Amino acid sequence: MLVKINRIDVGNNKAYVTKLDIDDYGSIIPVSNLELSLPANDESVIEILKNSSHAAVFTLHDIEDNNSIIISASGLSNEELNREKQKTIDALRNKK
Repeated sequence: MLVKINRIDVGNNKAYVTKLDIDDYGSIIPVSNLELSLPANDESVIEILKNSSHAAVFTLHDIEDNNSIIISASGLSNEELNREKQKTIDALRNKK
C-alpha cells in the first residue's frame, strides 16, 4: 500500500500515515488517515519511515484496522513516485 508519512511516534510505537491511491490520470488521491503500529523488533522499518515522505508499506493484518502492525516498508523518492504515477497512466492507455 502506498502511504504518505505524516508523523512517527516511536514512544507510542505508532506511525500516522495517509493511505494513497493513484487515479487513471496519474493524480495522487488521499484515501484515508491511518494509525498503524510500528514493529517492536525491527528498527530498519522505523528508520525507513523516519527518512521518507512516502513509502510502500505492508501490514500484518487488514490495512483498514488502525491497530495493524507494519511488517515491511520501502521508502519512495519523488522520482520513484512519479514513475508509479506514469505506470498507471500507461496502463490505462494500453487498455484502450
